[in-house]
Amino acid sequence: MSEIEIIKAFAGLKDPRRRARQRHNLPLSLALFTLAIAAGNKGFLAIGDWISSYREPLIDLFQPPKNRLPSYSTVRRALLHVDYEDYSVCLSKFFNVQPNTGETVGLDGKVLKGS
Repeated sequence: MSEIEIIKAFAGLKDPRRRARQRHNLPLSLALFTLAIAAGNKGFLAIGDWISSYREPLIDLFQPPKNRLPSYSTVRRALLHVDYEDYSVCLSKFFNVQPNTGETVGLDGKVLKGS
């Protein structure tokens, strides 16, 4: 896979998934999820549609092994097992966003709805 900053941003995350039958690495799944959400997609089916719609450009960009991208269900399963605090730390470093002292960052679904 090519060296892209968003992939490198998630490269240090521990992958809690079982190694058996694992086709897609965690950084790729998280990068696609992050980009799909940033593009305005809400929900895993919309994310899957976005991945399908931009399949060729995404393959050209990320150059995944065997030219395969994860499906929305693979992205969903990866997110179910990822440590959200670690993900948010990687994301804040990638976007260079640090909360101010005393500032809290809401990470629950109600706050993130529509973001």
